[in-house]
Amino acid sequence: MIVASTFFIYSKFAGWHASKLESTIKQEKKIWQDQTEQMRQEIATLTQELAVVKGKNVSQDKLADIFGEVQKEDKEITPQAEGNISEGEKLPGYAEIEEHISAFFSYMDEQEYVQSYKFKEGTYHQYQITIEKLSSELPIITGEMSSLYNIVRNVAHFYRVLGKKRVLLIKQMLQNESEVIESVMRTFFLWFTMDDKGQSTVQGRPSMKSMYEYAGYILNTLGGRSYLLRRDPKVRTLTTYYCVLILDKANDEELNSRGIDIRPYIKSSLLDIENQTGLVHHKGYMAKLKELRLKYRIH
Repeated sequence: MIVASTFFIYSKFAGWHASKLESTIKQEKKIWQDQTEQMRQEIATLTQELAVVKGKNVSQDKLADIFGEVQKEDKEITPQAEGNISEGEKLPGYAEIEEHISAFFSYMDEQEYVQSYKFKEGTYHQYQITIEKLSSELPIITGEMSSLYNIVRNVAHFYRVLGKKRVLLIKQMLQNESEVIESVMRTFFLWFTMDDKGQSTVQGRPSMKSMYEYAGYILNTLGGRSYLLRRDPKVRTLTTYYCVLILDKANDEELNSRGIDIRPYIKSSLLDIENQTGLVHHKGYMAKLKELRLKYRIH
């Protein structure tokens, strides 16, 4: 009887001990798994941050090659923005912008992938032709969905108006100059929208009407949105941002003839900019969009 009782107690104790040990091992294993996953996430974040920093350094070197100077991140505050970029953000003068534009076209003429197209004249001449063609044949902004013919024309607008050769060159430029495309887009936007005070020496700025029509095309049509979906996320985000600024400028100048509602595009652009990593002027973009959110009373 005593032996039987002792064996029973031992069995119960051994079973409890084994169960307790197994539970402890499972808990420790869960803790180690959580810690390992946390470390993986931290490593991934650090890797991403390192890539961004490395990319910025490479970009600054390349910007120096193109423009002859380095563009600093979020420059000091000064009241010179004229509502184009962000209130209080320091901007270069118009003459300096024109120098940057000329330097960019000179840089492009030296690139092998550009030279392979064997244009008779340089990239600046091709740019002028591009602006002339796009301005003379505008996309469909209203009535796009009225027929399949209109939809197809809008989806193929750039290819149809510019031709295969120029479209391929633009695509290659976006790929090969991806490191500096943010600064290039910013420079061209400033050139397009700043008041030249009658002192312009570089020709080829599109009219406000043309910019408004293309902003509406990009933001508000199936053809424009399909174009954006085929672009790199950074290019897509920045294109949307600058289209919003153009639409805001059109509102200020009472040129919003299509009656496009800017508010949903401010909200979506704010979300896109907020989630886009590696932008040199991220703070400036966010400040401008928040300024527009207040201006249009968006909650």
